[in-house]
Amino acid sequence: MAAKKIVAITGASGRIGRFVAKQLLEKGYTVRGIIKRKEQLLSLPAGTIPYLGDINNKKALNDALDGADAVIHFAAIVSEYKYTTESLLETNVVGTRSVVEACEDNGVRQLIFPSTVDVYGRTRKENLTEDSPMQPTDKYGYSKMLAENVIKEESGSIDYTIFRVATAYGPGFETSFFKLLRLIKDGKAYLIGSGNNHLVLVHVIDAARAFTMAIENRKASAKKVYNLSDGENRTQKYIFDLAADLLGAPKPKKQISNIVMNLMAKTRNIDSDELRFLTSNRILNTEKIKRELGFGPEMTLRKGVEETVRLFVEGYKEKDEVTVDTKRG
Repeated sequence: MAAKKIVAITGASGRIGRFVAKQLLEKGYTVRGIIKRKEQLLSLPAGTIPYLGDINNKKALNDALDGADAVIHFAAIVSEYKYTTESLLETNVVGTRSVVEACEDNGVRQLIFPSTVDVYGRTRKENLTEDSPMQPTDKYGYSKMLAENVIKEESGSIDYTIFRVATAYGPGFETSFFKLLRLIKDGKAYLIGSGNNHLVLVHVIDAARAFTMAIENRKASAKKVYNLSDGENRTQKYIFDLAADLLGAPKPKKQISNIVMNLMAKTRNIDSDELRFLTSNRILNTEKIKRELGFGPEMTLRKGVEETVRLFVEGYKEKDEVTVDTKRG
């Protein structure tokens, strides 16, 4: 049998990166995990070969990419409210250029890049295909659009694949979704606007599968851009109602305007990144990734929400038990 590829992953300890690393290791690939801080070693799957260094450090990148067949470039800043515009651009754009240059210097043949559906803008009326114009309306989406352009214009002979990833959920992403479930459970959740805006999601395990499929289908995915979601395009109201049913809580019926919700967000412990998702409205077309890569989600939205609700309820029970035990003590 031919030896499996060597795949280097920037941001390998991240919430999607570590699942991709695990899947590739299980398939027999050699995985090099590029991390920025020593404490991130604990988040790397067993068997990952760690490389410590910043993506804007040329020597560190060259060490990690020497002899690699492919690079998956996850390292990025994804939160707006925690970081400055300068930090976003330095990491997401300049850092991406550094990775492209290191790929060229080391003869890496394949580069896979996670972009975001935010390159389309927060609200769009049309059915969004990969040919739809990019019209980002926030700093994160803008930085990813610039990073995409760097890859398309400067990758030369490198076979690149760009995934425009929907909002991920599942293991590692519980914090934001638990906030919403807590509000629904406590009867404090409001529908923002009519609730008929479409939210696009993908389970983290399915997202990771798509990256693994691109590694294994280099020719099919070369020089391609793909929308990546579960393909369900459900409304805010549908998701809220489903969560309420699974929690055994009343379905949220009160509506609140975007403006008022912006003012109330802090009192609901909702940050600006989470609010942008809840008020987004996009219908994402995923026919291309189905047709060319054979990708289809294994986790339906209902199944994924059931999993998230179960973890939330278990956490609630544990919290209650700790409280009771403390009182008894």
